[in-house]
Amino acid sequence: MTHPVDVVDAAAVALGERAWIPHDDEVALGRTFLSHRDALEPRLLPDMPRSTDPQGWITQHVLWLEDVAALAENLRNQWYGHLPVSHMTALISAYAEHARAVTPLAAHLRDAWAAESPTPRTQEQVTWWEDWHLPPAQRQQLDALTHRLIVIGSVVVAAVTGAWNEAPAQEV
Repeated sequence: MTHPVDVVDAAAVALGERAWIPHDDEVALGRTFLSHRDALEPRLLPDMPRSTDPQGWITQHVLWLEDVAALAENLRNQWYGHLPVSHMTALISAYAEHARAVTPLAAHLRDAWAAESPTPRTQEQVTWWEDWHLPPAQRQQLDALTHRLIVIGSVVVAAVTGAWNEAPAQEV
């Protein structure tokens, strides 16, 4: 099965074929994105208890993706004038576009939480609440979106670290 080549595939192929060797500004953009993304703390809804699961609540992941989308959009907008036709700008833009897909879900979760908010809630109540508001089909869509973001992020990491080039750049 084939699929159309998108900007992520194009950047990955260009790196692999060494048709794209990111220059200093592109590396700086990618490094800035990765460091800011990795520094973002997952948010809790008001009065939501911290999860006992080290991965946190699914709701936290959705809100984190919403924050990452805003971060990526801001960086893209700041750098676009300087790097309008860069693979790195295209990668950051693709990350923003994909992450932005959670915006309606994040709004739904915030609204539902506010409308149903008996406080304080227990771990069990939050688990039940997420099971109700994030059915299996929606979780599968979120998993697919997260997988695509991992792929995009991996291409950014490869470009920043020089992983696909003969002379690796500095670590992230």
